[in-house]
Amino acid sequence: MDIDIRQSGDTCALRLKGRFIAESVRDFDAALESALSSGCVYLILDLAEMPFIDSSGIGAVVNALRRTRQVGGDTKLVNPSSFASKTFKMVGILGLFGVFPSEEDAAAACHAA
Repeated sequence: MDIDIRQSGDTCALRLKGRFIAESVRDFDAALESALSSGCVYLILDLAEMPFIDSSGIGAVVNALRRTRQVGGDTKLVNPSSFASKTFKMVGILGLFGVFPSEEDAAAACHAA
C-alpha cells in the first residue's frame, strides 16, 4: 500500500492506495505517529483507492480514531471504496466516523465543531 501524506495546519490527509493488510499497518502507524507529533489532531483518510482492507487494517483505522480523539481531534473518512464501506458497516464501525465525498468537506467538518 502507498500512503500520500499532506498536512495543512492541524489537519493531515492520508490517501491510502492499494490493499490495507497486516503488512501495511506498520507504515500506516508510522504515518499516524508522524502526523500526531507534528501537531495534527485531525486526520482525514481518503479511501477511494483502497480496494481491500483486512482485520489488521480495520484495527489500525480504529486506533487512528482513538488516538486523534485522545488529543482533542477526530478522524474522518473520504470517499471510502465500496468494499471499505461494506466492511466497516459489517463490523459495526462505519457509524463512528464522519464520511465525506471530498477532502475539502471533511476538513471543513473538522473545523466546524
